[in-house]
Amino acid sequence: MNCTACGKDLNPGARFCSNCGAAVIQQQYTPQPAQRLYRPLYGRMLGGVCAGFAQHFGWDVVLVRILLLVIVFFGCGTPIIAYLIAWIVMPSELFVFPPHCYAPPPPPPPAPQPNGQPSV
Repeated sequence: MNCTACGKDLNPGARFCSNCGAAVIQQQYTPQPAQRLYRPLYGRMLGGVCAGFAQHFGWDVVLVRILLLVIVFFGCGTPIIAYLIAWIVMPSELFVFPPHCYAPPPPPPPAPQPNGQPSV
């Protein structure tokens, strides 16, 4: 860890920089929530298993599909059973309605008064 003021290396646990005396800002570690493995709603070809694995691991979905085809060709059908099991076991992504779908419609504008007086 380096000092933000002078850039000098700091001792672990130091509260002040030994070079310039600036206070050390302790950065707290916040773990990221684990991504779940699911079949996405969009981008599916058959069951979404390849797309789900590609999204979860950050791979290209086309490469995952080609790899599956190569494995099916050399695996004598066993990967097809694994694909079907993954299709059953992997949950589908939940569909979430946009927030504006639940909002009530805006009120109608006030009707104009025949005498030209403002409405109350």
